[in-house]
Amino acid sequence: MSKIIISRVPFRLSLGGGSTDLPSYYEKHGGFIFGVTINLYMDVFIKEPRSDDFIHVHYKNFESVTRVEDISHEIARQALIMHDIKNKVAITFKADTPAGTGLGSSGACAVAVMKGLSAFRGNKMSNKSAAEQSFKLTRALELPDGVQDPYVCSLGGFVVLEIDKNGDIKIKKPKIEQKTVTKFFNNSLFYYTGVVRESKHILAEQNQTKILESKHKTKTIGKEILKCFIKGDLDSFGKLMNEHWEIKKTMSNKMSSDLFNEIYEKARKAGALGGKIMGAGGGGYFMFYCPSQKIKTKVQKALESFKMREMDFKLDTQGARVHIIKP
Repeated sequence: MSKIIISRVPFRLSLGGGSTDLPSYYEKHGGFIFGVTINLYMDVFIKEPRSDDFIHVHYKNFESVTRVEDISHEIARQALIMHDIKNKVAITFKADTPAGTGLGSSGACAVAVMKGLSAFRGNKMSNKSAAEQSFKLTRALELPDGVQDPYVCSLGGFVVLEIDKNGDIKIKKPKIEQKTVTKFFNNSLFYYTGVVRESKHILAEQNQTKILESKHKTKTIGKEILKCFIKGDLDSFGKLMNEHWEIKKTMSNKMSSDLFNEIYEKARKAGALGGKIMGAGGGGYFMFYCPSQKIKTKVQKALESFKMREMDFKLDTQGARVHIIKP
């Protein structure tokens, strides 16, 4: 029997600076990201097949091929190429949330398979290296993904990324008091809208120079949001999130919709200080911040008619990890 590799990577919430981590922006102006990982996961299981020497890839589809180049799952294909694995491997993907929902799924997927394949080869890959290699992977595939997904998902907890014009990344772990963390998760509302979208079309639009000023403002607001968390001033964070959402909607006509605008307005009228659709926008998860439990209850009641699924998120501090089950 062969060993089994279990590679687990948390998904992330983008709290500030989103879209300034795209190369088209940071290579000219420098980027800034503030994010946090939560207890939703991308799990990848890797083992050596016993009945053949094929490459098996199992996700929503099942592939069994003899050549790496014939794999349709592009992240798995590129990861195998980067690890120089040509056959005798079975990879299974299982995620707690669908792709295209704004929680950094492609980055988490890349980190999980890169770190998992490293363990499969008998090597150890640090979480920082996993983030670096996963960003190279998405760049090799010419995906319009930014830096934050692989880095925040891999490193875990609250993460600050300062991205230089030359691509160098300064990683910081901000000091945020536990009472602030508890208040953030207790007073926030997270809803799954049930709408899955392809982020690359929205992100591709964000590479246009016409929205440059919006990204400058997004970076400034992101830095202010970080200060709010460090100070424990989450009411100001909620108001800044509302300001960010108004700017975010100007970046693409696919960012929101009449339905999402209605949801947002009802939440605000019920007392939510601010909110936004996570990630590139267009669907996925809606987050709102409320100043108290009483207001949170009012917002929940105001949004009942939309039949969205309310999610209970908690903080994940571990980031990417690998477990090996030996025969």
